[in-house]
Amino acid sequence: MEDPDSYYNQGFLAIVGSPSEHVTGLAAFIDVLNGFVAESEDQLGPLTSDVAPLVVVEEAGEVDDEDEPVVEPEKLEEAIVLVLGSANALVKASEREFEPAYNLLLHVLTFSPAGLPDHLAKILDHLSTAALTHPLPTLSVLTNLFNLLPVNSSLRYSVFLTVLNVAVATGNTSLLLPQLKQLPIWFEEWETSPADQVALLLKIGSELEPADAAAALKYLQEAHNVAVAVSVQIDASLTSKMVVLALKDASFLDYDSILPFAGTVSSDLVELLKIFVAGTLADYKAFAAAHSDVFSDNDLDTGALATKIRLLTLSTLAGSSPSLTVSYSSIASALEIPEEEVEFWIIDVIRAGLLQGKMSQLERKLFIHQVATRTFGEKEWNVIARQLDVWKTSLRDVLTVVRNARVTVENKVAATNVEHEKVNGVENALEVA
Repeated sequence: MEDPDSYYNQGFLAIVGSPSEHVTGLAAFIDVLNGFVAESEDQLGPLTSDVAPLVVVEEAGEVDDEDEPVVEPEKLEEAIVLVLGSANALVKASEREFEPAYNLLLHVLTFSPAGLPDHLAKILDHLSTAALTHPLPTLSVLTNLFNLLPVNSSLRYSVFLTVLNVAVATGNTSLLLPQLKQLPIWFEEWETSPADQVALLLKIGSELEPADAAAALKYLQEAHNVAVAVSVQIDASLTSKMVVLALKDASFLDYDSILPFAGTVSSDLVELLKIFVAGTLADYKAFAAAHSDVFSDNDLDTGALATKIRLLTLSTLAGSSPSLTVSYSSIASALEIPEEEVEFWIIDVIRAGLLQGKMSQLERKLFIHQVATRTFGEKEWNVIARQLDVWKTSLRDVLTVVRNARVTVENKVAATNVEHEKVNGVENALEVA
């Protein structure tokens, strides 16, 4: 259990004044927001009238002048509860006053003997309501509250959930996205259980879908990865959502990474997913002709998916070539396109990062340097084995050529030496004569 004395980062908010001044000041401000108008300087509003007697300071007695007056803790807590109970009126504050007023309320709560956990739910509930009229100031206050808590406080989890809900509800998820990269660090600092990690990642993935489908897919994948590692069950509808988002995302191509999670997805959707894992354009067209309802039920664009499966088909065709070359005519046939369009598709598949290679317009061939495999199994091992056989044969041929060349050179050197010996013999004979 957390130490109540460590609920706050006391250095985050710096507000001058005593607790009694802050509580009565905040109560008076709430009275004004509720429409109270004083008829005299001494007249107090309803809330202030209830709060003021509770926070009357009592002198510490015959002590040093440096000792500050104190308020009885029980009465201070009662006053704070009264103020907090009326704090929903702060939503009536102007845009300029809203954040300072709530920051003052957060500061007042740092003096609460009960500690923040007893009051956090009400604060978050107020702020969730306030977001409807003060979206950006509310996010600022929530950020202040988040930072006010120690980095290792588990209470930050609840605050972050509210930040997420407010950001999504007010259309400000773009402000939240840069902070999400801190999640792994936060989970460690908060000592978040695996089940809570999965729950939060799933919520982020679900909530982000309308604003950023690619980010939503990323967090749904992370949730499934964590869930598998710790044996946490995920609702089938969320797994289906992940599969559909992966199919819709034009840049997503690693379908083999999500296939293991698809056991609870409908069989037709799994069949379509398997085509994008290892199938071809012909497989896709056959499926589309027989299962048009899968596309309409999941709002899938058949044209966009046909484009993606062509890219994947081309990468598979390139990866299955033992010679690491593919003719333009073979590509045109596999992609069912005119041969004059082949180079455009090669450029697209290279841009997608599925392969690296070089086109030869003269030979009408694609020379492959590197291919990203869509999946890896027995078929891929067989392709590698065939490629190794080709390389071994090529190396043997090169070795034979080198050996023949060496023999030829050695023969020429030997013949040259013989000629030199003959010439030397004749020269010696002439010298003797």
